[in-house]
Amino acid sequence: MANLRVRRSFLVALGLSLAVSSALVAGTLTVRPGLPSNGGSARYSGTHGLEVNVASPDRTPAFVQSSHPSAETSYRVRFYLNLRGLTMTDGDELDVFDAYDGADPAPPTIAGNPALRVVVRQVSGAFQLSAFVRLNNGSETQIPATVPLPRGWREVEVSWVRSSAAGANDGHLDLWVDGVAQTGLTGLANDTEVVNYARLGAVSGVDAGTSGTFKLDDFASQRTGYIGLLSVFADVPSTYVFWPWIQGIYAAELTSGCGSGNYCPTASVLRQEMSVFLLLAKEGFGYSPAPCVTPKFNDVPCSSPFAVWVNELANRGITGGCGGGNYCPNDPVTRGQMAVFLSGMFNIPPQRQGP
Repeated sequence: MANLRVRRSFLVALGLSLAVSSALVAGTLTVRPGLPSNGGSARYSGTHGLEVNVASPDRTPAFVQSSHPSAETSYRVRFYLNLRGLTMTDGDELDVFDAYDGADPAPPTIAGNPALRVVVRQVSGAFQLSAFVRLNNGSETQIPATVPLPRGWREVEVSWVRSSAAGANDGHLDLWVDGVAQTGLTGLANDTEVVNYARLGAVSGVDAGTSGTFKLDDFASQRTGYIGLLSVFADVPSTYVFWPWIQGIYAAELTSGCGSGNYCPTASVLRQEMSVFLLLAKEGFGYSPAPCVTPKFNDVPCSSPFAVWVNELANRGITGGCGGGNYCPNDPVTRGQMAVFLSGMFNIPPQRQGP
């Protein structure tokens, strides 16, 4: 099996086939047109690769199928998953990735059983990820602990290896979420299992209480070897000291960079830009301040795209401007000013000297 990396508009071109229900009211799957890669790196937000629309109460699967595996005894997959638009009730779950042991069928036909399943469920109002492996006796075993999935883009990587021989019981499953190793499975008696094809999307098990949309991007599969996270900005390589934090706020959809696939990590943040960062970090992706009717500052008129954000900072008492009724929107934010902004937004009490 060749190393397969599928990015945005190339999903179908590289051999993944679509399977979408033809029912009147059904789950649907959209392949997004995508953006060019940046410096060899794909960007899994913005114009993402796949969007799955789960139409409640319809439970018809909608997925893409990879037919590249062939009697694989080891199989590794990496993909990005964003559940922000999905609504589930506690106890609901769905398979977002399944790898099957049967002969490769034409979708949506199913052949064989899943040798590996990656499942999303809701528990106590929060999304969690689990994984299951099929054993020789036809039963499944589940990873010991589910993994929390915060809102935004999450990277999931799974490595499945079957047992080396009958009775060896040395099969295993390794799992990473956002590059962090999770508790997997060892000692598996699964030497009769193989992987012949795989599916990504709303693959199966969609509960009736599930609705909305979720997104997928940057599917990659290979036999062995860690695939890892993408560096989403051309000017922020994984070796850069601030890479983990920049990658994190991008995955949380708090920033899309400075343009042309770059983040401009050494550039200063302007005061008007700071208003957006602060409010999105506090309120989350999708937050939109109230429309601007009367500007709070002389130099930030309602015609400015930053007016609603700056006004909201003022309404919350986080900024009083730079003096003279102005906000100085194009001035850079110093590290000292940043401390004041952060303290105000997140209610961090300032330390005081004694009398």
